[in-house]
Amino acid sequence: MKRMLFIVFLIPLLLYPAADLDSYNRETAFKKGISAYVSEDYAAAVSIFRQLESQGKVSWELYYNLGNAYFREGRIGPAIQYWEKAKLLAPSEKDISYNLSIAEKYRVDKVVLPDMFPLFRWYESMQKQFPVHLAVRLIGLMLFLLAVTLGTFRLHARMSGKSHKGAGITLVSVFAVVIALLAAVSADTAYERKHEKHAVILDESVYILAEPAEGATPLFLLHEGSKVLIDKRIGEEWAKVSYFDDKVGWVRLKHLGEI
Repeated sequence: MKRMLFIVFLIPLLLYPAADLDSYNRETAFKKGISAYVSEDYAAAVSIFRQLESQGKVSWELYYNLGNAYFREGRIGPAIQYWEKAKLLAPSEKDISYNLSIAEKYRVDKVVLPDMFPLFRWYESMQKQFPVHLAVRLIGLMLFLLAVTLGTFRLHARMSGKSHKGAGITLVSVFAVVIALLAAVSADTAYERKHEKHAVILDESVYILAEPAEGATPLFLLHEGSKVLIDKRIGEEWAKVSYFDDKVGWVRLKHLGEI
């Protein structure tokens, strides 16, 4: 029994130093990547950041700096890809949005969209500013505040003998509307991220084809940095993509950088 207890207590002692060491190695590697970037050795920075990514040690800071390194190498496609990946993790980070606005100037394919209806524009802004995990936390916080406030009203009513039913109904209605809005935004955002997969064109230019076959009829040409929606895949070779809904065709997956 004593031996078993010793083993049980020893395992955490062995695991925690390993976890700390792993965290230390990750931080050290990340700092090396930053140092290489500052020294203008962008190829080394890309190599280090990609190695961290391959190990599953990702964060918006990693994607953001990897995008920066690619941009400095003049590779606009991968730069946009990783800035977009960073934005998924940190949609409210202004530096990411700024870099993407700069990258927009380098895109060859430009589409002028009609002005969006104000309500839709506001809703889209809400989606971009509130990641799902933040919306869920806000809903939890509001439910907690609602419970505390209603409890306070009830306690005050008992002590004073006065009813606050009207104020309570109003308060519940306001909280219900806000909570429902946050829930709708978070659910819609989660659905889009799960079912809608976007990608960026990585090559200088690539033809989108009428069917998934070499020699198929070219439908239109897209250039590096253009963002497309992946509608369908055929194995690891082909993808059916759409570009602003009206342009649809097939392209090899090797030409795409998935977001």
